[in-house]
Amino acid sequence: MVRSSALNPFARIMSALLVGMALSVLCMPHAFANKAHKKFKGKIIVSEKRFPSRFKTDEAMIKHMKKANTHVVKAEAGKDWEFEYMAFLRKPVGTIQASVMLLDITNPGTETMVDNFTFYPEDKSLKIINGHQRLSRERFQADRKYLMVFARGYGQKPLAKTQIVLRDK
Repeated sequence: MVRSSALNPFARIMSALLVGMALSVLCMPHAFANKAHKKFKGKIIVSEKRFPSRFKTDEAMIKHMKKANTHVVKAEAGKDWEFEYMAFLRKPVGTIQASVMLLDITNPGTETMVDNFTFYPEDKSLKIINGHQRLSRERFQADRKYLMVFARGYGQKPLAKTQIVLRDK
């Protein structure tokens, strides 16, 4: 019988290395997200296609976001506009109830609130948040420009934003 206190130095070193490797693998997605967060901080990336659930490297994430990002969202005539978004917040969300606002900015100098919905983040410390959005034809119109704002609440300073134009295919 071998006791743990009787393990030779080689076994102790190997055990420490395995634990260290396991911890580094668990932390890797967060390490990769740091570079992407710095690159896109304060922006919302909009895509008509779903985002991958994981990226091999931070560079792969940045490359994908640049390629996927669109400011024109298209829908078949008569159907609602749908898209995926990933918000790279300026600061951690800091709340368990955030707000996403959509304002019509088609006419310069006028901003008209069209929709505001509540978003419930899993964790207050998140800096990157993704979601799916459907914009109904009852509230939104084709060939109009909208400002999408992610904030801690209605009327709060924006943590991330983007502009989109809705079009018919």
